[in-house]
Amino acid sequence: MISLDTNVVFSALNPADVHHARSRRLLSKHGAVEALALSPVVYAELMASPDAPGIQLFLEKAQIVTLWEMPEVVWEGAGRAFGQYARLRRGGALPRRIVADFLIAAHAQHHGLGVMSFDHTVYAAVFPGLRLIG
Repeated sequence: MISLDTNVVFSALNPADVHHARSRRLLSKHGAVEALALSPVVYAELMASPDAPGIQLFLEKAQIVTLWEMPEVVWEGAGRAFGQYARLRRGGALPRRIVADFLIAAHAQHHGLGVMSFDHTVYAAVFPGLRLIG
């Protein structure tokens, strides 16, 4: 099973997005062999869009489910990873990120999922065992 990052879904739905074709290819290719899922964090980010009804329809048609379970261990893991990333960022050229990115990765790790994203920098830096797709 693969957890989708928000950027993949938004890219798939926006023909003007630079990653649109790539996103569609990845979703089609991997969705044919593995179930696709969202973390509650990604779901919330998607529902913040003015096109939330269209996004919900896309998710239904693509059979993308939301895995709602986010126990304490996910939140703790995200917090530790966020702190580790902040320390790494002070010593180098890593981009600034928000805690949502770390919640997405910790959720995927907890459920044993890969992550499909166009932003591997944050995930690779502090979630070394996470399977990254994209």
